[in-house]
Amino acid sequence: MMNNDGDQLSQLPGATTKKLPPIPKVRRRPIPSGPVASTTSARRIHVSAKTPFRSVTTRVRKQLDKYLRQSASSRATFTNKLSQKKNASLGERVRRIQEQSQNATTGGLGLGLENSGEVLVLGTGRAIQKVAEVALFFQKQPDCIVQLRTGSVAAVDDVISKEEDGLEGDVTERARMMSSLEASIRLR
Repeated sequence: MMNNDGDQLSQLPGATTKKLPPIPKVRRRPIPSGPVASTTSARRIHVSAKTPFRSVTTRVRKQLDKYLRQSASSRATFTNKLSQKKNASLGERVRRIQEQSQNATTGGLGLGLENSGEVLVLGTGRAIQKVAEVALFFQKQPDCIVQLRTGSVAAVDDVISKEEDGLEGDVTERARMMSSLEASIRLR
């Protein structure tokens, strides 16, 4: 029953009020950044909610330009190897050119590695919005292909219970799942 002031007038007869235990202190550990199942050779850029947008786009573009330069030097090396073997048969030269063009069409930019031209931008929690903004920026670029993948990441927190003397008590671990977004950016 309540009166006009909002104070509680009565409780159940025989009930005693107990003081709740103090709220434990939670120490968050960094989110593990182990290998993602999608690729292992791609460059990974982790983004937080406070990471500046322009710095992320600059880092991605620099990495894509680096892949492009590596691709160009790889193709030049391949052409030099073909021209060095003047005694090679026509069939051997055609076979080598076909192998080189197959590597270029599988996303390897002629490097021979399947996902070598890929940059991954990763974010969890509040940083998902930043990853989506970066992906949208590169999707508008005419030379980029963008793919988005969602997932979950397990994070571990340390829960510290307080002792009565004001000292830290037992430390227990608590696992929690966080949403994550991964943007894969490649050159066309």
